[in-house]
Amino acid sequence: MIINHRENDDFLEQARQNKVPQGLGINNDLDNHLRFKAGSFNIILGHANVGKTYWVLWYLLCLSKIHKKKHLIYAAENTVNGLKRNLIDLYAGKKIKDQTKFELKTNKEFIEKHFDFIDHLKIWNINEFMKGIQSINKKYDSIMIDPINAFSKPKGVNAHEHDYETASKLRLFAKKFKTTIYVCMHCSTEALRKVHPLKHDYEGMPIRPNGADAEGGGKWLNRCDDFISIHRYTSHPHDWMYTQIHCLKIKETETGGSPTFFNEPVLFKLEKGTKFTCAGINSLELCSK
Repeated sequence: MIINHRENDDFLEQARQNKVPQGLGINNDLDNHLRFKAGSFNIILGHANVGKTYWVLWYLLCLSKIHKKKHLIYAAENTVNGLKRNLIDLYAGKKIKDQTKFELKTNKEFIEKHFDFIDHLKIWNINEFMKGIQSINKKYDSIMIDPINAFSKPKGVNAHEHDYETASKLRLFAKKFKTTIYVCMHCSTEALRKVHPLKHDYEGMPIRPNGADAEGGGKWLNRCDDFISIHRYTSHPHDWMYTQIHCLKIKETETGGSPTFFNEPVLFKLEKGTKFTCAGINSLELCSK
């Protein structure tokens, strides 16, 4: 129950020398705000159809290619065929139809080496899910859950209690096993009603969601380490291709990262449907395959 004081000595000495190990970046402007940190519990919020899953897959690919990280994906609203195709497209920087047979084979091998997928046809409750993950005889650097409301709720348990228990179990699992968890979340229905006013550049379009706009409310913002809001003006004639990454909460700034300033997100441009560039840089192209 009581933590041994000696367990903290190394960290305190590192802090004294200003040598606290930093989280891992992906070699673009996002590194100033978001870092991969072993054992962190991260929430990713966004409206429907803004491309949350697609961008997160690209981000995980960057971690795999640059840092050799391996990921376990549970995406209840996507088929494994679709996920693997998206990953291959993003990794190659071009659609599968434009890849040679040899290129497809090489790209598929990379994806299968760094990504595994949980059965999305089964409806899991959080206890079954956690037990199942712990029974897998393989170490993953991160687990992506998309979306969190895919877990079934036990009878007799209200939504608030269920959400809080789920968040707590995922957070404790991340810390205990040093496995980073990324949880994608939908916004509440009310959040979609918040639109930009008349004569605004984005008049009538949904406003970027904040922590309180998550389904289940602000408890997720409170329980997580890092909270990311992804936004895109999908109906804008020119800006539809820009994905905005707003880092609303970065709990441990000493290990790298910081919240983005209000209305100053990190911008990623989707090019040809298969490349995310930040200030003209696609991190997947910075190192050889």
